[in-house]
Amino acid sequence: MIKTASKWTIGFLVVLSLAACSDEKQAEAKFKPIPEKRTAKQEEEGFTRRVEAVLNEGAQSQEGKEEAPRASKARPPNSGKDPMIRLTNDAKPLGEVVHHSDKLDYYECKGIVAPWFLELVVAEMNYFNELSELPFVDPKTCIVTYGTEKSLTPGRIGIQLFENPRQFERCIKNEECPVFRTVNFVPNKTAIMRSYFLSDFSRRLIQHHCVTDTGKWHRDQTCYTVETP
Repeated sequence: MIKTASKWTIGFLVVLSLAACSDEKQAEAKFKPIPEKRTAKQEEEGFTRRVEAVLNEGAQSQEGKEEAPRASKARPPNSGKDPMIRLTNDAKPLGEVVHHSDKLDYYECKGIVAPWFLELVVAEMNYFNELSELPFVDPKTCIVTYGTEKSLTPGRIGIQLFENPRQFERCIKNEECPVFRTVNFVPNKTAIMRSYFLSDFSRRLIQHHCVTDTGKWHRDQTCYTVETP
C-alpha cells in the first residue's frame, strides 16, 4: 500500500506541476505588458534622426535606403573648393539675365552654381521628391533666381529645378507650373540654410523642408521659421 500511495502521490504532484506551468503560461499570455506608446515627439525625433542620417551620411544609411531607396544611391559632396554661388559685388548672380519678370530675374545655373553644390541640392531635392512621390529633377535643367525690388523678398537668391527643358519653358516663360520645385537660400547667424518648396497642383500637394548648414532637417518648415542656436 505504501508503494502504491507513493506512486499515486508522485503522479498527482506531476499533474499539479504541469497545471501550474500551464497556468503560468496562460497568465503570461493574458497579462503581457502593453508596449509603451510612442509620443508624437518621439516619433518626430525618430523620423528626423532617420533623415539626418540620409543627409549627413550621403544617403547611404539603412534608414535612408528604407525612406527613399532610389534617392539614397546619390552620394553628394558636402563641400568643395569653389564658392556655392558666384555673386557680384552687389550680391547679384554673376551672369547674364536670360529671362525677366516683375518679381524675379532668371539666370542659367552653369557658371554661377558650383558643380559640387548643385549636386548636393539636386540630391536633397530628389530625396524629398521620392518621399512625396514626385518625379526626379535633372541637374541640367537648372535656373538661378534673384528677387527684384518688386519681389516680396528683394535680393533673395534661389534655384529652380525641373525634370526637362520643356517643363522649364512651360513654367518660366508660359507661367504654367503644375509641378514646382525650388530651393531658396536663407542666411542665419553664421551660414546659409536651404529652404525647399515642392508642390503638385493636381494633388494639392505642398511640401516645405529646411536643411541647415550642418545637415539638420526640419520637416514641414521653411528656414524662415527655424530657430538656430
